[in-house]
Amino acid sequence: MKNIIKRSSVVAMTLMLLVSSSCSQDFIDVPAQGTPTLTNYYDSDIKLDNAANGLYGLVWFNMNKAGYYGITDVISGNMYAGPYNDFGKFTDLSFTNTASYISDSWRSCYGAIANSNAFINGLPTGVGPDVSKEALNNALGEAHFIRAFSYFFLVRLWGNVPIIENTADYSANFVIPSNPVADVYKFIENDLKFAAANLRTKVRGSNYSANAHVSSGSAKAFLAKVYLYEKKYDLAKAMALDVINSGEFKLLGGDELPTKSFADLFLQMNNNNEESIFAWQWTGTATYFDGNFSNTLFAPENRLVETSYSGQIAPSQDLIKNGFEDGDRRRKETFMLPGDYYPNLTYAATLAVDSPLILGYTFKIENEAQLSGAGLKKYVIGKENLPVTGKFNKPFNGESSMNTYQMRYAELLLIHAEAVIGSQTGSTTDALALKSYNAVRKRAGLSTKSSITFDDVFRERRAELACEGDYYFDLGRLPFAKAKAILEAQDRGDKNTPKHITITATSLLLPYPADDLIKNPKLTEVAPYTFK
Repeated sequence: MKNIIKRSSVVAMTLMLLVSSSCSQDFIDVPAQGTPTLTNYYDSDIKLDNAANGLYGLVWFNMNKAGYYGITDVISGNMYAGPYNDFGKFTDLSFTNTASYISDSWRSCYGAIANSNAFINGLPTGVGPDVSKEALNNALGEAHFIRAFSYFFLVRLWGNVPIIENTADYSANFVIPSNPVADVYKFIENDLKFAAANLRTKVRGSNYSANAHVSSGSAKAFLAKVYLYEKKYDLAKAMALDVINSGEFKLLGGDELPTKSFADLFLQMNNNNEESIFAWQWTGTATYFDGNFSNTLFAPENRLVETSYSGQIAPSQDLIKNGFEDGDRRRKETFMLPGDYYPNLTYAATLAVDSPLILGYTFKIENEAQLSGAGLKKYVIGKENLPVTGKFNKPFNGESSMNTYQMRYAELLLIHAEAVIGSQTGSTTDALALKSYNAVRKRAGLSTKSSITFDDVFRERRAELACEGDYYFDLGRLPFAKAKAILEAQDRGDKNTPKHITITATSLLLPYPADDLIKNPKLTEVAPYTFK
């Protein structure tokens, strides 16, 4: 991606190291629950299979609680907040490199890298004789996948970043330069190739609990996405087709699962469904670090949440007016307009503590969020109501156990279609590309097309993935002048007062967190990475 505000000379980085608590002031701390317990001897395949659970949730908590949406869908113009909360600073681009959303996101990525490194470097000597080679390879594949995913986030948000393979090497000296974007992408490719070769293969069926961890197909799907970002279209096409032809993933509401729908993707009971390629996992039943904040942040009113606040962000006027074609079923499942009815949402009749709960919610204009005239629906799951919902962590801001998607099969189908087009200016009538593209549209209730352009796919991606953290990255793939024009044309005000931004920077990259350059003044330097 390219830099939406100019980088400060006091930008910084802290390496996410697994170090003793005596060093906690020198390093950003990773929640203890997410730290791999490599001092424990893994003496069975089952223990090893469960070892990486923390890589799927706990290390991502700091990003997921708020920053993830601020630095993706708010800054991209899909979401909106007024000037009175931190999200508002990403609406009007008044944020600085001291923003917690920036440091929290950096922290989560390097925390996941540190923990992945601990597995990669420690597991080969940390297992017993009864652990199978297949289980060890799979665990190492998971760690390589998570590390690659983390660097993919970092390189798209910050560009040049330090590559760290063995975190312990840097515990004594963490003043190191960044590595160039090209080297970071090469590192990501290598990790995903390793993951694809070592992770288990599977076909995702109705036993959703078996789908929580990534597979070889997950790694191949992400590799197709990485190739697309690098404009390696032939490789992206081949890798996407490999996954499509494997039959591992399916569209909920597509031809193979016609009794399900797009709406079913955002019910807790459908966590780890047939369409989920990779998702952050949340339990919502343990500590502060175990749940998903989205229901609390997104729900337009307090009667839908398990805490005392809601509606911190809303759909933007641009998303409301320009995000969806008429008749698109995804619109209603992305944001609420007055009169929209949701049969699976449970709400409280009143705000009283002992208020009765009612199943089936109709959105009314008096409950609009942020004066938007609307309210977010995606990831809004309402009050706890078993078994319609899963368990909530009510004492901790009403956290839920709803997964956070990081890639779905619908996106892979659109990646395949774009890769066949092979550029950001071309078009195609290729039968397989149209099959992939039209499968996503048919699920949404839209007419199919007999020819598609890059702009068709780009618009389809926005409608399909709105509020799932991808649109800002898609803008970053465009020529900067085109991305700038799109962002400046958006209405970033509320329903009453239109507002527009002016971008004076020369790229869409974020500034490095400001509180870290003090510890690493070499972060703004760039040096080639030495691959082993």
